[in-house]
Amino acid sequence: MGISQDYVESTVQDLGARWKVAREYAFREVLKSRVREDEFLLDINSLEEEKFDELLKSVFLNSRNLGRSYQKSKNLSWEKSDFATYAGRLGSPCFQGTWETKPLAQVLNRKGCTSGRQIGHRYCQYWREAIDGLVVGISDEVGFVRNSSVAVNDEECIDVFFDEESSPTDAIWTNVNKWGALPENLKIDLEAIQQKFSEMKIDLKFLGLSEKNLLYKLEPKENLTCGSAGTIYRSHLEKLVKEKFPLFSLKDASPVAVYGERA
Repeated sequence: MGISQDYVESTVQDLGARWKVAREYAFREVLKSRVREDEFLLDINSLEEEKFDELLKSVFLNSRNLGRSYQKSKNLSWEKSDFATYAGRLGSPCFQGTWETKPLAQVLNRKGCTSGRQIGHRYCQYWREAIDGLVVGISDEVGFVRNSSVAVNDEECIDVFFDEESSPTDAIWTNVNKWGALPENLKIDLEAIQQKFSEMKIDLKFLGLSEKNLLYKLEPKENLTCGSAGTIYRSHLEKLVKEKFPLFSLKDASPVAVYGERA
């Protein structure tokens, strides 16, 4: 990054303290009351769904804004290796584990924290959004994805910090670090579903598996006349996937576009 590691080191403690303030401000906005983060998280399951969604958005945005402020004030941007070196001191239980260096990613593996197992998925979602926001804010070239979590009955928690393209290209659809590799035992059935859609002149691609979410991209191969075609195709896809993989949910990663049109 062209800046000494000693300089980065000198900013970490302050960054951790400011990140905690940013997170606390997020849930105090939602709850309209002052409460410590540890107390709030113990009761996070009591939030109404709408309030919980509002909280996730707020903690992501506050963390992102903090990261951007850090970049500007310290004149530095974190790289993948900085997360492996320093993130464990920022105060998140999700940053405790074993780091593995890959050619285009830093992968953090851990058995899962006690709070995540006891409180459940909302606890993990809260920290996932906070981390995602911080990564977006503090780095220009690093992306973040959570591939698995003990809170959804995965065997372990796996977070990936990967090289992100500043100007996205079609290469993002084949980036196994961004989407996570599909288990081999699923591929035959998934390829059969893809073939069914190909016969309907729809390009369907399963991208990866993340926290029991099956990520996919769905686009027409040619002009379609029905404006509601996208809804029909997605409903059909949900039916096929639910029959084969009842424990998985679908998550659309397609570009924002109208399915019934092609430029």
